[in-house]
Amino acid sequence: MMSLKFFFTLAGFTGLLYACTNHAKESPEEVIKKYERFVLEMKADSIARLFTTDAEIGHEGQPPVVGRDSIYSFLSSFRNVRVIHNRDEIVSSSIRDDSAVVNGSYTQTVIVSGKDTVNVAGKFTAIMVRNKNDWLISKMKTRSD
Repeated sequence: MMSLKFFFTLAGFTGLLYACTNHAKESPEEVIKKYERFVLEMKADSIARLFTTDAEIGHEGQPPVVGRDSIYSFLSSFRNVRVIHNRDEIVSSSIRDDSAVVNGSYTQTVIVSGKDTVNVAGKFTAIMVRNKNDWLISKMKTRSD
């Protein structure tokens, strides 16, 4: 089973993309804002829809979660976690044609089982693709600070 720490790092990916395009109906910044809101609201289904069907997410030293359905199942398993703070900062980003690579850092505070407060921080690299008119996350890697 994936660790709770892995969930925290996954949820800390709201800063996945900072780039501009004229083709997508939503800018990458708007996707980030949606992701932030979905994480704070713990909406696993909405978060999962931001990924490609074959997306891969992983935290350094742990096996990846592969596929949108698996990402949804993984996020849904954290019923006892409430995100109270989530901040992502883009360090660098680039777009080439219909793909983007974004590097950044995150900090997050969560409450576990209504009593334990946990703070996490780390770095992420995200690869996104433009699928028709939407930016979708295809691969994410994180590591803790």
